[in-house]
Amino acid sequence: MEFKAQKVNGKIDINWDKLSLYVARWNEGEWFEIDITRRQKRKSDPMRKYYFSTVLPLFAQHLGYEPDEEMLLHRQLKITYFKVEPDKKGIYRKVPSIYSDDSDIIIPEKKKFQDWVIRKAAQSGVYIPDPKGKDEPSTEKDNHQAD
Repeated sequence: MEFKAQKVNGKIDINWDKLSLYVARWNEGEWFEIDITRRQKRKSDPMRKYYFSTVLPLFAQHLGYEPDEEMLLHRQLKITYFKVEPDKKGIYRKVPSIYSDDSDIIIPEKKKFQDWVIRKAAQSGVYIPDPKGKDEPSTEKDNHQAD
């Protein structure tokens, strides 16, 4: 089990309820080991950051999803894109992981998926800004000035 803790006012602040629930299944007096490591800051993959901070929230909001339901939309998009078939019980078990560190999917395939989601959003009428911030949606006023 991994859990987060922090030092607050000289004491360690831990979610003791979660920890107690986890170790409750062990026998009384049983030993376990705890490894304490300092949290390492990791640089996020720019493609992953753009997808989860811009693309998915805008698309989900447009479709009427609540913010805590965005991962449900993400899973549904993966099922559709990768044409995942349900098992005999109708459960989609083999949905690939795209942006995780241990994903087998290569960057060009991630880019294809991301572009596909952006096209789906555009077909629904959602404008997704460019990740570099260079493009701006044209307005009706801009179109008339070009005439």
